[in-house]
Amino acid sequence: MTSRDLPLPVEPQTPHTRLARRVEAAVSARGEAAVAGLAVRLLTGAPTPEDVTSGAARDLIGDDGELTPGATGALALGVVWHRGAAGALVAALDAPEPEVRAAALLVLAARADRLRADAQAGRAFVEAVTARASDADPQVREAAASALGALARAKDLSAVEPVLSALVMDVDPELATAAELALAHLAARLDRPELDPTPQA
Repeated sequence: MTSRDLPLPVEPQTPHTRLARRVEAAVSARGEAAVAGLAVRLLTGAPTPEDVTSGAARDLIGDDGELTPGATGALALGVVWHRGAAGALVAALDAPEPEVRAAALLVLAARADRLRADAQAGRAFVEAVTARASDADPQVREAAASALGALARAKDLSAVEPVLSALVMDVDPELATAAELALAHLAARLDRPELDPTPQA
């Protein structure tokens, strides 16, 4: 048997990969703007009767039960975008479900380049995300660390750097690693090598 005969590894089947495929299929069927609007409505808990009766909501949420509608809406915004999405994501940082808060943070991190462009909004995003760095849920704190590394600007460092440095010392290794990576990302993006907590060769 040669290497050419070996089967290719199968793409991991995670809730996120399944959702990405559902979003792509929905965009093909309904258009990006319609799917982005639906994602915002799912995130905010305000789907319309038409979203339900047309099957659009079910098509996006799927039937595997892995993600709540709110988390589905947040994560779908990592694939499609809507002008009202940024405000909805920030509002979702106060959602009662930790999976929705974590999903919103992950999308804020993924959309950071676009969000940093608006100085006033960027400051509000950084403040809201910084507050989530002390969330009761460890996955939310981890997502907040990642989002801070992506969203913070040079003018935000005096508030963000102490938060991330404290998280680097956390007993949760995944959270500490996320904070280290966030600081390393800030160091590279802002050309501030002294922020990088990893030893330099």
